[in-house]
Amino acid sequence: MSTQERKRRERELRERLFVREAQEFIRREGLLHLQMSRLAEACDYATGTLYQHFASKEDLLLAIATEDLKRRATAFQPIPHLPLSSRERMLAVVLTDIDFISSHPDHFQLLQYVSTEVIWASASPDRRKALAEAGAPICEAVSQVVTTAVATGDLSGIPTLRPVEIAAGSWCLNVGMHSLAHAHGLLEAYAVRDPYALLLQHSQALLNGLGWQPLIDIRDTRNIAEQAQRIRALLRDNMQPVVSERPD
Repeated sequence: MSTQERKRRERELRERLFVREAQEFIRREGLLHLQMSRLAEACDYATGTLYQHFASKEDLLLAIATEDLKRRATAFQPIPHLPLSSRERMLAVVLTDIDFISSHPDHFQLLQYVSTEVIWASASPDRRKALAEAGAPICEAVSQVVTTAVATGDLSGIPTLRPVEIAAGSWCLNVGMHSLAHAHGLLEAYAVRDPYALLLQHSQALLNGLGWQPLIDIRDTRNIAEQAQRIRALLRDNMQPVVSERPD
């Protein structure tokens, strides 16, 4: 191995260490308590070394969000190929997102935070680009589901919109409900007991509105729940292995 290659690998390992320890720090003490000096100390490096990898705390936060988003995207890759109708595949997208965010609430909170104007604008273009690229497989999988639906006649399509733009409605419902569900006490104040069951009902109504076949009765909440249970079982059977960045 050449000296240059060895240094490159050492740098990659060091950066993964910083990201991993920062993830643990956020889980342990909260996002707003993360400090560059404390992180460097926890990793047994000088603060200056940390800044050689991340020009700012904003860049570090985007790097953390990027690694989490890569793992999130992995869960969506099998969806376009599942033995389901195109409409059920679209619901698989909704369910996959619900289940990942429910299992990784820190990821959604961080993604919300880094998407705010003050953080996003302060991060470097390279880090913003890396985050966008990490989410691209999700966009590709969802677009493929819509494209298949149009090709098979399940969905008439909207001539002025691309597949990803048609799917944006469902995605916005997801993001909106995640935001409400993560605002502690907000839904409780309005006696919304099961926000994600409500999300599934709204998602079905949206697909009906798009004319996505086969249409279903959105008043039949039992059928909606049973369908979700069946799709979740199939998703579990087809789950892609996720390589952990944490040491054993």
